[in-house]
Amino acid sequence: MAIFRMRDISTIQMGLILARKKADSGSQYSYQRLTLRSMESNYINLNAITPFYSTEPLQNDYLSSTGTIVMKLFAPFNPIVITKETEGFLIPSQMVIIKPGKAILPEYLRLYLSQDFVTKYLLANYYWIAQKAITVDSLLNLEVRIPPPKSQQAICDYYQNHLHLCQLRNDLAKEEQTIMNYIFSLLSRDKGYRHGK
Repeated sequence: MAIFRMRDISTIQMGLILARKKADSGSQYSYQRLTLRSMESNYINLNAITPFYSTEPLQNDYLSSTGTIVMKLFAPFNPIVITKETEGFLIPSQMVIIKPGKAILPEYLRLYLSQDFVTKYLLANYYWIAQKAITVDSLLNLEVRIPPPKSQQAICDYYQNHLHLCQLRNDLAKEEQTIMNYIFSLLSRDKGYRHGK
């Protein structure tokens, strides 16, 4: 298994400082921007996306694009791989855009970055900061263990199966709770039932 620093396997860029480009709602340059609340642990919450009006057209470098990773600079970092469904969103300066190189799958890198030991490492030098923010430099110096491509894919597939099983368990638990609620609602309507007897 090879070990590389992030600077050797990816390019990392901060999002846009929005205050420098902000215009009123009458501007013709309108974008949909990611917010810290929109960055969930495994997905982008589209209900938390907000409009942003710019004084001028913005570079595509600041818009989410398929195959890149968007990650908050504040804990929890919640790295997300951008897909066709989530491309084109404006990325603010509280986040970074990570473009993985050919040596690593975006999905594998996202999983690696979301691990607790990575969070602890990144925050090790920022323990005294209340808001738990990191810098791009700390990310660039992060060491990443990279297995062969087939192993990366196998890990990603296993993770997807894990998520699917978790969802099935949650769905089953909800169904069982619904059945129990129904059973007790029938019991409470039983004419022969009396509290305390």
